[in-house]
Amino acid sequence: MSKRKATIILSIIIVLLVTTALFIFPLNGEESFQIGKSNWDFFWVAGTIKLGLDLKGGMYAVYEADLSEFGSATSGAANRAMDGTIKNLENLLFSKGYREAVVTRQGANGIRVEVPDVSDTAQLMALLGEPAKLEFKDSSGNVLVEGTKHLDSAEATYYQGQYAVSLKFNSSGTRAFAEATANNIGNTISIYINDRLVISPTVNSAITDGNAVITGNYTYEQANELAIQISAGSFDVSLTPKETRTISPTLGQDALKYGIIAGLVGLIVVVLIMFLVYKGLGLAASLALIIYTTMFIYALALFDVQLSLPGIAGVILSIGMATDANIVIFERIKDERWNTGRGIRPSIKGGFKKAMVAIIDSNITTILATIVMLLLGSIALRSFAITLLIGVVISMFTAIFVTRLLINIALAYNDVNERIYGLAIRSEEAFENE
Repeated sequence: MSKRKATIILSIIIVLLVTTALFIFPLNGEESFQIGKSNWDFFWVAGTIKLGLDLKGGMYAVYEADLSEFGSATSGAANRAMDGTIKNLENLLFSKGYREAVVTRQGANGIRVEVPDVSDTAQLMALLGEPAKLEFKDSSGNVLVEGTKHLDSAEATYYQGQYAVSLKFNSSGTRAFAEATANNIGNTISIYINDRLVISPTVNSAITDGNAVITGNYTYEQANELAIQISAGSFDVSLTPKETRTISPTLGQDALKYGIIAGLVGLIVVVLIMFLVYKGLGLAASLALIIYTTMFIYALALFDVQLSLPGIAGVILSIGMATDANIVIFERIKDERWNTGRGIRPSIKGGFKKAMVAIIDSNITTILATIVMLLLGSIALRSFAITLLIGVVISMFTAIFVTRLLINIALAYNDVNERIYGLAIRSEEAFENE
């Protein structure tokens, strides 16, 4: 690489790094700023990262679902009822303005609800405890069929070359639905859950056998999601609160502040140690680490990650792992230089080559561990795992490609002075006399 090319690449990297870094934190003290004279606003990247309950404050509640009517809490019907109940809770909370609420399943019959920035916890608790109410209504708003009394099941199916939703009614539901469809041919019968419109299919003919199909050019995911929502309304699943807790916004803000401070202190200490121990190589690694941190913040915003205290721990750990990859590379470079007496360029090339196997093996092992935590872990463990997973992937990229690019840029300016790269531990004479 020529000096001219190295200068151009380095200038581009610095400009991109400074520009992207400036868009992270609110320089104007506001959440956003207007883009010129347009109607568009730009939101600062840090402000778009969702914060978990332990950082933002709010409440969480753990509910126990009544699955007694299904016999076993692990049966197919019970699982469908739980999935549908979770989906309906998400939709209900979203419609009521709790747009950052998170609803997850715990165990066989437990549901955990996390709602940041909530103030009226009593009203929210009463809202969540209500079972879903499924109703079929005509265009005048008259209730024709009720889910808990008339509907047996709703499932995604493949019908006449496309995905659809099949409905199966019990004996009384068959009679009620037959009458409803016979009286509304050519009109719509709307399906409501908790008085919220889900879909308004048109009746093509009277359905008298208790089996109906809702078509609409759905994908499988769309048909299955609709079936889950409708199924939940056909079960009288009530929720009993087992644990509730309110977290002060002040405590959350303090936790976030100290978490950020810990991350910055750790980053600064790592940069200093890398520079003192590895000189120019460490400086290249430090710049790569700053690039890594910037990419990490953008990734958290891009992938809509909800950051919590365990997540911050994953961020800090991933910074250490990113540094570890550079240390492995630099030690291999030292081995090449000291044990073979090769020049700086071939030593660096050989060091990167020999370090790749160890770096890839260790990172793949960590990635597999994070996947296991994501699939089987608790809420807190998943938050830790997702940030660690993102960090490991980005650290592999920065260690293998960015650090190497920065070192090659440095070599374009000077590839003969060993002291610049921290490789002048042994003199040539000492090496030749061994």
